[in-house]
Amino acid sequence: MAKKQLGPTTNLFPMPTLLVAVRTGEGTANIVTIAWAGIVGGEPPLIALDVAVSHYSTPFIEREGNFSVNIPRSTQAVQADYCGVVSGRRDPGKPATCGWTMVPASKISSPLIAECPLNLECRLLQRVHARDESFLLAEIVETHVDEEALDEKGEIDARLLDPLIFMPDGRYYRTGEYVGKAFSIGKALKKKR
Repeated sequence: MAKKQLGPTTNLFPMPTLLVAVRTGEGTANIVTIAWAGIVGGEPPLIALDVAVSHYSTPFIEREGNFSVNIPRSTQAVQADYCGVVSGRRDPGKPATCGWTMVPASKISSPLIAECPLNLECRLLQRVHARDESFLLAEIVETHVDEEALDEKGEIDARLLDPLIFMPDGRYYRTGEYVGKAFSIGKALKKKR
């Protein structure tokens, strides 16, 4: 099959849409939408994300040393997109504009978004500045999930979670069909010895 070279791109997908919430003051918080992020370690669980130095939230993340990552449902695309296109400088009441309820986290000072089915409490470990970007490495210190997003075994079911997915083409999607169990279906190709 023929291949076409595209040059350098951001075409690693899908990417979850992340709503990063950080405490900005007594009883106030900002939310910024981030797509360029990922889990980069398992023991302890680590997450890395790209937050522009110019973002309103960046100095607050540095001051607090923590933030929450909140995964919206696909039905919350309008609110999630708003948090990415409107700066907290222009709308310091962004959570209220979107109808989000900010609730206290259990281990960090930054709040969680109650309406999001999955919330990760994150402690900042390291920042790496490159150009006008700030790459954040953080440890996930607690996970909260809506009980409705759990299967009968008490594990997160992506179909029940219904996370909002961002694609490099600038469009939002929802998750698709179940294909198979990871670390299991590939065993069908093992040669018997």
